[in-house]
Amino acid sequence: MQNKLQELTEKLYREGLSKGQNEAEALLANARLEAKKIIDDAKQQAESIISAANRSAAETKKNADAEIVMVSRQVIAQVKQSVETLITAKAVTPVTNASMNDISFVQALIKTAVESFKVDNQNAAELNILLPESKQKEFEQFINNAAIKQLNEGKTEFTFSKNIKSGFRIESKNSGYYISFTEQDFLNLFSEYMRPKMRKLLFGQE
Repeated sequence: MQNKLQELTEKLYREGLSKGQNEAEALLANARLEAKKIIDDAKQQAESIISAANRSAAETKKNADAEIVMVSRQVIAQVKQSVETLITAKAVTPVTNASMNDISFVQALIKTAVESFKVDNQNAAELNILLPESKQKEFEQFINNAAIKQLNEGKTEFTFSKNIKSGFRIESKNSGYYISFTEQDFLNLFSEYMRPKMRKLLFGQE
């Protein structure tokens, strides 16, 4: 009787042990599958993140390279323009300055300009010529000359202005427009004329 009881006990123990082992192995297998799935998902996410980062880095580099090229071109163009402007000014300024400070030259220019002002090429226009106040003494004899007074049928007046530093300005009393012949005007005019030639000479381009 005791032997049967012992055998039954051992049988129950073995069956329970076997069942526990099977359940443990099943749980372990499921855990391994779940762990593999988590690892695979993590790897996939990591690869996706790295791929997106690489694309973003490539796009950023492309944009940076394009920006560098654009800025470089702008800097080169600005440097060329500065050199061109500086050399043009060096070439034009001394001649223009000397000419506009030559009273005889300016007087001849005034006479030629006034003679060209005709309304409908027939009647003389009423003009006011602004001269540099700093050069009033130099122009007084010119203004008081009888031939100058009769210039433009005597419809031209001369006034002096602090705003005119050199050269002169012609104003039409009736039309309200004016034409400026100051040193700066001639500098701008000559510089615009010289700039393409200077650009070609310096950089071999129009």
